[in-house]
Amino acid sequence: MLAEEIMSSEIFSVNDFDSISDVLQFLSRRKIHEVVVVDLEQRPIGYFLLRNFFQQLIEESQREVALSGNVFVTIREKLKEYAHREVSEFLEKDFDYLEADESLEDVLDLLLRTKLELVPVIKENKVVGTISRGKFLQILMENK
Repeated sequence: MLAEEIMSSEIFSVNDFDSISDVLQFLSRRKIHEVVVVDLEQRPIGYFLLRNFFQQLIEESQREVALSGNVFVTIREKLKEYAHREVSEFLEKDFDYLEADESLEDVLDLLLRTKLELVPVIKENKVVGTISRGKFLQILMENK
């Protein structure tokens, strides 16, 4: 069985020029915490991880908190500053993915190595689907 046979064809991706505000809304509506970032031809160029963005936001806010004296005000102001910036400024360029023709063993190996919840599946250099840990376990249970 190949990755493309078990993937979900639902693609969770955003364009590299989308604003942080739009990306955060996208993630919230879908109740996900990460998303592949693609260019106009749907080629993957990176991954946006909410936990990394949050960490960067907090670290930069903590450096500036001495000016306002209030960490929450500083975080809010920093987030407003980031809201209109492009997601491409915050993406992880080194990210894991699966080729559509990879085996179940390859899928398992990647799921063990990565912290991603939704692993993009790539075919002909375009995102064609995703595989989640839950979906992988479901496939294993169904194919006794």
